[in-house]
Amino acid sequence: MKRFRPQPGFVVQAYRFALDPNTSQEAALRSHCGAARAAYNWAVGWVSASWWQRKAEETYGVAEAELTQWRPWSLPSLRKAFNEAKKTDPRFANWWEENSKEAYNTGLANASAAFDNYAKSTEARDRTHAEASRSGDETDLPGRNARNAQSH
Repeated sequence: MKRFRPQPGFVVQAYRFALDPNTSQEAALRSHCGAARAAYNWAVGWVSASWWQRKAEETYGVAEAELTQWRPWSLPSLRKAFNEAKKTDPRFANWWEENSKEAYNTGLANASAAFDNYAKSTEARDRTHAEASRSGDETDLPGRNARNAQSH
């Protein structure tokens, strides 16, 4: 991770605050945190369901053009799908209005970022694997040092 370095002549000042919520505030904090987590879990399930469905269809020999469409994981796409689902999905129907929309948005944004990070990591891994295969040197793969390569 890149370390923050202030510009010369600038002063960086930080504050630390302790939260001391009363009983009702603590309940609201817990509810909002739970809402973010529930939205995150919903988004992961919603997107990955299409992945697993496509994988199953491929094993049945379904043609590429006829496979289930990919579900997009951009934040606007997740937000739109969640707004449609929250009113009818039994996991949310009775309590989604009790929390700020930003609580749900936080969970959806984190899910979108997680999918982006996953896609970037698999692209990098696949690129590295392809480069190692072309060079004929499997020890170029991340996580494989010379000792591990000798034992394979």
